[in-house]
Amino acid sequence: ISGILLAGCNPNEELYDALDNVTSDAYTDQLEYTLSEGDYSTIADLALANAETAEDSSMIENIDEYGAFGDEFKAADYVPAFLADKYVALDEGSVIRVTYNYMGSMDILNQLASTTYHTLSRNDYDSMGEGTDEPGEYDNFAYDVNPDEYLPDFLAAEFPDAEEGDQVAVSYDYYNYGETTVRTDFYTFENGTWQKGEASVSNLLVLKESDYDAMGAPGNYDNFSDDAAPQDYLPTFLKNKYPYAHKGDYRYIVYKYYSSGSTETVARKYTFDGEIWKPYIQESNQFIHGSEGWAFDPTVRFTMSSDDYQLIVDERASSYVDSYGNTEYYSGASSYYGNFDMRKDGRVEYDAEFADMSDEEAENVMLERILKLADEPMETRGALIVMLQKKYPNAVPEQNGVPVYYEVTFDAYYGGGKAPVYTAKYQCTASGDPATFEYIESDTPYSE
Repeated sequence: ISGILLAGCNPNEELYDALDNVTSDAYTDQLEYTLSEGDYSTIADLALANAETAEDSSMIENIDEYGAFGDEFKAADYVPAFLADKYVALDEGSVIRVTYNYMGSMDILNQLASTTYHTLSRNDYDSMGEGTDEPGEYDNFAYDVNPDEYLPDFLAAEFPDAEEGDQVAVSYDYYNYGETTVRTDFYTFENGTWQKGEASVSNLLVLKESDYDAMGAPGNYDNFSDDAAPQDYLPTFLKNKYPYAHKGDYRYIVYKYYSSGSTETVARKYTFDGEIWKPYIQESNQFIHGSEGWAFDPTVRFTMSSDDYQLIVDERASSYVDSYGNTEYYSGASSYYGNFDMRKDGRVEYDAEFADMSDEEAENVMLERILKLADEPMETRGALIVMLQKKYPNAVPEQNGVPVYYEVTFDAYYGGGKAPVYTAKYQCTASGDPATFEYIESDTPYSE
């Protein structure tokens, strides 16, 4: 595995650099592994042994309790110790791609669980005024009936004994352009008044008595429990409630849970994977073994396929594309041959400027058109940058605080049997439409 060059501030820099020193007789492997239910308990036990504060322990216990990682207890921080314990025979240079459950932000879930919920009734709207352009006129808010002008006073009357820091989430009907949606705004009692928070949730579901009843056993006491676990009922309930959900849709679900003689409010985020509603999504990331142990490594490494070359061809101006539509002569990308054509003679027909170049000059221009030119229009942008932007539209500059790099291996054909394989390295520097990629280095003969 080639060395991974990261910014100087990266705490894993020495570990990554050490990968260059892998010995030829090291026992290395490249594996894929999906964490099992029991693995989360093992990971939590390993982490608790090294926890330094009560807060650390509390966060770590969530891994076992929820069988997932979250924003506050990242897989990048806890999986390395698990891999070291499980794969004691693997040496430096080994790579394992780990698939695990991810549940999002625990802070958001805790906030939702500690909030009082109130859904406005017809009487509530009427109490705020029944005249023209007042909430009680049509029992809703609208573009010309601003809830911010009414809800603080309503909450003051509804919760006269509120104390500093109390939170209430108010759900109401909002009418706009012929459509009524349910909105939920969060208010906090501060300095004697109700202040609206920044969050306004439109995908929040607070279970009601009728919801528990619809699920059968949970309706006995209008809560879940150890004998009626939410994961046994909510997936089916949500599928029935949202029959037209699309993959990736999610809902924050707030429900009651009875255990050890008391009932608590719990919040979970359920996401639809196309078939089932789950309280997490699955993510996959790779971890590398360096001289000082395992570390999270978000680097994406791949060899270009025929489809990857076609992504480039499809973006080129028609004047550069051959009659078959599978080869372009600006950078030489060909999905038919699965390489970049580096022969100068074939370029002159499409680009006359090559006629007066030496072979060395032409090669450098071709490599520049493959590797760089990030600021050009798509028709003349660097080929590998075009490919990365089309192949990874949702690329992000960091994962778990570690910069994300892309190592792209491609074929170059010079004719006469000369067909070297090169690797170029890029860094995603900004997400967007498209994401931004910066050329770092390559093993090509390109010179600035």
